Amino acid sequence: MRLTPSIHSWLHRFLLVVAAAVAVGASMPALSAAEPEKPASEADVEIPAPVYVNLMLARDPAVHAELGLDAREVAAVEQAIAKVDAPLWRLRDVPVPRCADQLAEHLATLRQGLDATLSPEQMQRFEQLVIQARGAKALVAPDVRERLSLSADQQAQFKQLVAENEGGTLDAQKIMAVLSPQQQAELASLFGKRFDLAQVTYVGCGEAPELRNVQSWINSDPLSLEKLRGKVVVVHFWAFGCINCIRNLPHYQAWHEKFPESEVAIIGLHTPETSAERDLNNLRANVKQREIEYPVAFDAEAANWQAWGNNFWPAVYLIDREGRVRYWWYGELNWEGARGEETMRKRIEQLMAEK
Repeated sequence: MRLTPSIHSWLHRFLLVVAAAVAVGASMPALSAAEPEKPASEADVEIPAPVYVNLMLARDPAVHAELGLDAREVAAVEQAIAKVDAPLWRLRDVPVPRCADQLAEHLATLRQGLDATLSPEQMQRFEQLVIQARGAKALVAPDVRERLSLSADQQAQFKQLVAENEGGTLDAQKIMAVLSPQQQAELASLFGKRFDLAQVTYVGCGEAPELRNVQSWINSDPLSLEKLRGKVVVVHFWAFGCINCIRNLPHYQAWHEKFPESEVAIIGLHTPETSAERDLNNLRANVKQREIEYPVAFDAEAANWQAWGNNFWPAVYLIDREGRVRYWWYGELNWEGARGEETMRKRIEQLMAEK
């Protein structure tokens, strides 16, 4: 597939929403995000899947501080994360229903590591943060439904409320009106004290997949992400016969010219699809013709494409100074006025400012 103009942003663009108020008067926030279009049959699926929310919170320093974790506990949590981080990253674009078993397995692995590290009190607070971050759809999720002992009629009412307020603010009074006093108290316990989810850093993958099996480098000696640590790194997948990719190339070159090489590195990963694109001489000629000056890696066997779990030409990823994948965009940056070039350029500047 060559043309994918929409931005996949459930991990790298959170929108903070105050979803409801619990009986004790504390607010119940939701952390949701824009999500890709999906078939009606998938309308009730949580996006992102709960395992991604668990992962996002488990790795965040603000959450560590909220839980009162010491250095030993943080290290143990990071070990638990390391077991699932890369495989979950590769599953990010697979529709949740198609990989539900894998997601459940990864969630169980992560939770097992957390259970072995956190105290019961810490784990209870973590679960509250997860519920808060899951947002409005948590109200109709099986685990919450069971905790609240919702009737079929209550489930239908909640589903209607969520559908009517997709991406907006849920009416607390309407939510409470659906619940009995006992259920309201249970809901308050589930959500706990409000946590400012805006503190959470948006990370797609804790360590970007290292470059591998590059057949040839153009405009550069061989590079590695490890050697580039400390810089903001832009990695984009392309193929020279892809018209959507071609339309993005001037933007990458402009970034190369705008940002100092001491701060920002840009790498084009050329993953071929056609026989012509598999010819290294053709690639060299195309790079020269289009006046691309930044390094281009020939991903002839699609080893990097697979390691990243990438599915689209073009795709561009931003890696922060610590080597974490923070933002990404699929398709033409300025497709039909999308202003993706401006968005990603500002993201690069944001990551440059992080020290």
